[in-house]
Order: sequence, then C-alpha cells, then structure tokens
Amino acid sequence: MQYRQLGASELVVSEVGFGAWTIATDWWGRVDDKTGLLGAALDAGITFFDTAPVYGDAGYGETILADLLGPRDDVVITTKCGYDLDAPRIAPGHSERPQDWRPEAVRMQVEASLGRLRRERIDLLQLHNVRIEPVRDDDLWAELEALRQEGKVAELGVALGPAIGWVDEGIESLDRRPITSLQTVFNLLEQEPGRTFARQPSVTEQRAGLIARVPHASDVLSGKITRDTEFEGDDHRAHRKRENLLDLFDKADTLAFLHDPETGRTVGQAAVAGILAIDGFATVLPTCVTADEVREYATASERPLTPHERARVDELWAANFGVTDRYEMPLKSST
Repeated sequence: MQYRQLGASELVVSEVGFGAWTIATDWWGRVDDKTGLLGAALDAGITFFDTAPVYGDAGYGETILADLLGPRDDVVITTKCGYDLDAPRIAPGHSERPQDWRPEAVRMQVEASLGRLRRERIDLLQLHNVRIEPVRDDDLWAELEALRQEGKVAELGVALGPAIGWVDEGIESLDRRPITSLQTVFNLLEQEPGRTFARQPSVTEQRAGLIARVPHASDVLSGKITRDTEFEGDDHRAHRKRENLLDLFDKADTLAFLHDPETGRTVGQAAVAGILAIDGFATVLPTCVTADEVREYATASERPLTPHERARVDELWAANFGVTDRYEMPLKSST
C-alpha cells in the first residue's frame, strides 16, 4: 500500500480506502463476514475508513466501525454531517432523509457521532450530500470552525451526492471554504465533474485532495457483472438506467489494455490504478462486499499506470471512447 497526504492537512491516507457503507447496509449485496472485511483492509495496509450516521439505521455505520476497529490510533476515520437521523426517509427505499444544516443541529450531530464512534475527535468531518445553501451559509461554517478550534474535528471536507454531478456545489466548496477534501463519484468511464474539480486552484495547489467513490462504475469496471446482469431487491445498482450501463460496457471494452496479462492487473485493479494516476486524487473508496475484493483492490496501489497508459486513457476519454451514447447522464444540481 502507498500513502498520500490529504490536501495541506496533516492527514496521511492510504491510496485505497474502506467505505463502511456496504457493511452497514445491504444495498450492494449482503456482507456476512463484516469482521473479515475490516481485517482484510487492515492487513492490506488500508488506514482510511469512511462512514456516515445514515449508513444503516440509528447511526449503525458509525457504531459498527467503532466496534470493529476499537480505539486504535493508527487509522484516519471520516464521518459526515447534515442529515436529520431521527427523521424518516423522504420516500420508501433508498431515498434521503431530510437535511438539517442549522449550526446548532450540526453541532448536535457531531456530538452524537463522537459518541457512536467512541472517539474524542473526528479526523475528517464531511458535509454529506451538501446543497448550495449550506455551502454559502457563513454561520454554518463559523460553527464548523468552532468545532475545529475545540478539537472535536480535525479537518473539514465535502462529500457530493447522491448520484453524479453537483458541479457548482463542489467548485464553491473548493473556492470559498477551508476544506481538506472533496469526495465525488469518479471512475475512468465517468470523469466529469471530477476532472473539473481537479483543475480548481485549491486542488492543483494541493490545499485540498479529491476522494473518488464508485470507482468501478457500478461494477462495470470490476469484472463482477456482465451486460446481462439484472439487479434485484434493494440493490442500489438497479437505479442505473439500462442504456447507461450498456454505454459503460461498450466504453470499458476499450480499456482492456490496462488489464491484459502482461500488466499483472485485474480488471478491478486497473480501474483503481487509473484513478490514482490522475493528479488531485488522494484516495479511492472501492465498494466491497467480500474480503477477497478488499485484498484485490488494495493491491492496485502497487500496480500504478505507466505514463503511456495514462496518456492513452486521456485520449480515449477525449474521444468518448469511440462510443455514441444511448443515454446521456444528467448531472445533479441544486442551483
């Protein structure tokens, strides 16, 4: 495993992190051996663990991480704020809960997270699926700074979502606010708005680092599914448009050179290594449901792209991989 500094902060994170979403919910497939996944992550050198109060019910995404990691101080734990954990979801299924960005509400959320994590300080507090209003709310950011001064939060970040987009929210967060990180959906097939964020001065000047999630494009780039795969039940991948998935598979075919036998990479490792080759990205959060997947993706840190491979990926991206899209993915926005 290789490690990178997160922005200009003192936080050093593993190039491949661990997202607690899959061990706190069954929205990507059932995880029976949660302890095994965490053990595989630690054995692989993963030190960056990402969670949130709304992963699962009643803050389970935080309590399970506290239970499995214990009091160890050799890891970086990030959680999130913004959602009213006591409010019901806006609609059945995978919908969001209402958000509450009042300064006093966010303070209470942070205090509750500290209790569930059983820690005195949150290494990185991310504003979860933030809209433009809280990005522009000076009172909120004054309260966040107060939490930093009190030692309850070390660094601040923004996690964009749900889904892909939120360009204005990301740019304004990078340009106007003292954040160390910006998390966004990013993979070799869906590079915007990540490339736009990577060009912002706070990123190019290394004041903030980017965190990539959904690096395997809903498993199109992992080798775990095919064009004929049908997602059932609560599987979050069922929200993808069928035409979009077919477009992604067509594009993925052009990236076979990244995982041919001579490279020593699997399909999934190539997807992670490809992101780590792009300036501005500090760490990648693969979506894992087995210990074998954790071990596989973590090893991507040891198999970086060559300059030639990186240049070829850039050329393919610029030409839309030679594919005429059946479906144009709209970018989400609150502006």
